[in-house]
Amino acid sequence: MMFRLLCLIAFLPFVQPAWAQKDTVYLSMESALENAEQVYKLDLTWQYMLSLPPGIEKFKNLEELYLGWNKLTVLPKEVLKVKKLRKVALNDNPRLDLKRILNLLVDAESLRELSIGWNTMQDMPDELAKLQRLTSLEVLCDSAVNIEHLLAEIGQLKRLQELSLHRNKLRRLSDNIGELINLTRLDLSGNEFAELNPRMGKLKKLRYLNLKGNDLTEFPTVIGNMRDLIELDISGNKIVDLSGRIGNFTSMQVLDLSENAIKEIPSQILKLANLKTLNLAHNDLNELPRNFEDLKDLEKLDISFNTLSEIPTSIAAIKSLRSLDMSSNAKVDYLRYFKATEGFGGLLSLNLSNNQIDSLPTNLAKMENLQNLKLSGNNIHYISDDFSKLRDLQELDLSANKFRDIPNSVMAMPNLKVLHLDNNKISYIPEALGNMKQLKEISLRYNPISEKEVEKLKSLLPDVVINR
Repeated sequence: MMFRLLCLIAFLPFVQPAWAQKDTVYLSMESALENAEQVYKLDLTWQYMLSLPPGIEKFKNLEELYLGWNKLTVLPKEVLKVKKLRKVALNDNPRLDLKRILNLLVDAESLRELSIGWNTMQDMPDELAKLQRLTSLEVLCDSAVNIEHLLAEIGQLKRLQELSLHRNKLRRLSDNIGELINLTRLDLSGNEFAELNPRMGKLKKLRYLNLKGNDLTEFPTVIGNMRDLIELDISGNKIVDLSGRIGNFTSMQVLDLSENAIKEIPSQILKLANLKTLNLAHNDLNELPRNFEDLKDLEKLDISFNTLSEIPTSIAAIKSLRSLDMSSNAKVDYLRYFKATEGFGGLLSLNLSNNQIDSLPTNLAKMENLQNLKLSGNNIHYISDDFSKLRDLQELDLSANKFRDIPNSVMAMPNLKVLHLDNNKISYIPEALGNMKQLKEISLRYNPISEKEVEKLKSLLPDVVINR
């Protein structure tokens, strides 16, 4: 009886769980129509369509429809039969009849998110203001857009919480930006702002602000008043000095100041008690505030690509720290630094690449929870047996160093899955490498290793991916 039951189960059709169905993205009408009842996301971008293929009304459960980068002029009225449609992306369809499209979408009762416009669009029809149900809007437009009219129309969308104006080469915002009082998320990245409109100070509900890739030369005063910001990305600008108001953001969890020209980090930054991610990479920093342990909730810290000569040992006292990038700060004496520090017990990822390190500090071997260690671009030729204690290490990058042999300590790491050894002087594959049955991938590019040795590696570990 049990055997018959097992046989019956084996031939039953497989039914995807509901959560898996919602995550599936269909990339063509043909495949979607074969499974119409289970289609929640349909992505038809980059298909050069002049019109939407017939059958859209059959997707009774469709929630997200992506139609960007096509040649559409209108949408069929059948779209309104898709009652659960929540998100529509129509960006980069320069032939769109916007008035007609917007008038149609007014009757899409579930629509909450809309992406619309193209890079030569210079104005937005008044019909936009009719879409009163919208909570999220992305607009692509020309730098010559009538920004005052555009923001006036957007300001009438009283439920709007998220607005993206990224990649539009905008240089200014009109005073109407202050009317968007319900915004919680604003993306102004990839524009050409040298300053921000002071009326942004009226956006009291703003929690997420993206100013990445603009022309700001100083930290905008208006941002200093946004004390409830949770996330701020102001990377990729030309900022030299940070305002002392940086300490005002007591709710801040993510702060990205990377790719600027900042020379000094004020000590007020240590007042951000809720900070979880801090990115200071690619600046001109030669020192950091000393009492880093005040950032007791910090989980991710990136101080790479600076001109630091010393790094505060107090960083090691941050028990919540999980990811630390110290790469490309070659003036630091890392042997002395790690010898003087105790901590980093919870660290999962450490990057020490491009630091001219020739001898590994033994304290690194005590980071028993480490899963990812990057040591590329140094002068290391030996790794002591102590490092085999890194039992949780899954990925190790030793590229561009001075190794002539694969270290025994590395081959003794029990859970290592990915090993990068590119740009070394390795010519021999040891038999002991065959004991690394858990290894999934090894990179040996730009090593003087013969085909015979590669074949030996394949026979030792036939399932491993070899990059060379």
